[in-house]
Amino acid sequence: MREQNDMTKARLHLLACGGTIAGLASSPLDFFGYTAGAAPVAAVLAKLPEIEALADWQVEDFCQLGSENAGPELWLQIARRCADVLQDETVDGLVITSGTDTMEELAYFLHLLLKTDKPVVLTGAMRPLSAYGTDGPVNLYNAAAVAANPESRGKGVLLVMNDTILSARQAAKQDSFRLHTFGGGEFGPLGYVAAGQVQFAAAPWHRHTQATEFHLADIHKLPQVEIFYMSGGADARLLPTMADLGAAGVVLAGFGNGTFSDAVGEQLRLLMSRGVVCAVTSRTQSGFVVSHLPGLLPAADLSPQKARVLLLLALACGKTPADMERYFALY
Repeated sequence: MREQNDMTKARLHLLACGGTIAGLASSPLDFFGYTAGAAPVAAVLAKLPEIEALADWQVEDFCQLGSENAGPELWLQIARRCADVLQDETVDGLVITSGTDTMEELAYFLHLLLKTDKPVVLTGAMRPLSAYGTDGPVNLYNAAAVAANPESRGKGVLLVMNDTILSARQAAKQDSFRLHTFGGGEFGPLGYVAAGQVQFAAAPWHRHTQATEFHLADIHKLPQVEIFYMSGGADARLLPTMADLGAAGVVLAGFGNGTFSDAVGEQLRLLMSRGVVCAVTSRTQSGFVVSHLPGLLPAADLSPQKARVLLLLALACGKTPADMERYFALY
């Protein structure tokens, strides 16, 4: 990555993957009944003439859909495209727009896989492009400001929403409809964007991007990994059904410190005897878990959905359960 100065603009690639930020509805008061990804990303950029001062742009509409329909197969396609873009010496950084429903999972997937120190920044919107008060354009501008900033280099994949800079590992959608929906949990944000000015206050401390043991070239097929959510009286008989349907891994969203009923524990033992790799998280919003069963991998402070991403990649890359236990502490 070349050094930037006041006279040199960053060269950024914008990879558009649909979502609310490109959503259109028949009324500007319709915040929910819109079609996600209906507009090309050029329509968002048209509201931001100032963004041209931040960077020279390559713009690509990669896919146009709501992120509720996105999953590991699409994330892998996006990762491969990102890797190709980032290998281009004429590209200084990458901005990705997507829907917010699974944005934190996509961001963490890329955070673990991409081998780059160039800035990679995801953003989106909570209100569609057609709505009054849409937050998409300002989120995109802030994401571009972060991607163009040399201080973003080496910090892994970042998520920028609500004037806030988050690490992909910590970022979580925490509200169903308000604009200030993403947060960094108990460990907080890495920094902020105030009036277009980027201010970092922290850096990620878990390993990411170039420091992980995951490589795109090692992934030939993505395994099926499912989440079982604990609730009072949850039917443990659903667990073997996951394996019967092809699950190679299961993440348990346990109570409190990863606890679960005796019936669930018995089914987990049977799953692991069948070769299904099982990990445990907590359904709470903060804190760590420990394992309450031999062979059950504790997923540290990861949310169930992010533990699923990590387990999925570990299985896809042929890692052993011993490797996986180490990864939950490192990544």
